[in-house]
Amino acid sequence: MDKREATLYEPIKNLLTAQGFTVRGEVNYCDIAAVRGGELWLVEMKLSANLTLIYQAMERKKITSTVFIAIPRPRNSRSKNFMALKKLLKKLEIGLITVALDSPVLHAEIIALPSPSTSKKENKKAAAVKKEIHGRSFDTLGGTTKTKINTAYRERCIKIACFLEQHKDGLSAKQLRNMGCEHDAWSILSNNNYGWFVKLEKGVYGLTESGREFLAEGGEIVGYYRGRVYPSPTKDM
Repeated sequence: MDKREATLYEPIKNLLTAQGFTVRGEVNYCDIAAVRGGELWLVEMKLSANLTLIYQAMERKKITSTVFIAIPRPRNSRSKNFMALKKLLKKLEIGLITVALDSPVLHAEIIALPSPSTSKKENKKAAAVKKEIHGRSFDTLGGTTKTKINTAYRERCIKIACFLEQHKDGLSAKQLRNMGCEHDAWSILSNNNYGWFVKLEKGVYGLTESGREFLAEGGEIVGYYRGRVYPSPTKDM
């Protein structure tokens, strides 16, 4: 995927954040997902409008009615192609966001809103997207394919790894929950999806060499959770 596609993300995130949304990238295969109260907006991004983008947006409408496509701002907003695109999106009830990549100050603009939903029921897919958004403390750059996606589950694994890093003799799932880890701590330890954990004795887990190497690489998320496991000392007054 063209690296420029990811440059669409930040301006769109800033636009939606300013309107009160919590915004996350790469959520359940959606480029951008945003929640505000009970509202769920989804955005699919491409460097140009094409059938693949339209198809992706139509698929997202199975999750929520408020779906947008996002593309770079056209040089001529009155061109026949752009006018035809807007007409098509209106018929499909898909919204449109453009990003001014040609401006020294990148910014996004909502050109058209999709038709609001008349249904008051929330489907399971929408509930799953919202749960994933609320389960993340950090974001993943939308529109990227090679970046390791920071899922809520992965964050919980990192949090547990940071506690185990401090407690060299290992910890049980119950101890981890008492320290503030989530209810699924035992499942995370036993499934060991990333290969970071090892059973030291019955019910007690520690870090593998792979887990220590991952933490040694650092990164923003690791630093965040280490800061909660290793609180900064208070200065004497």
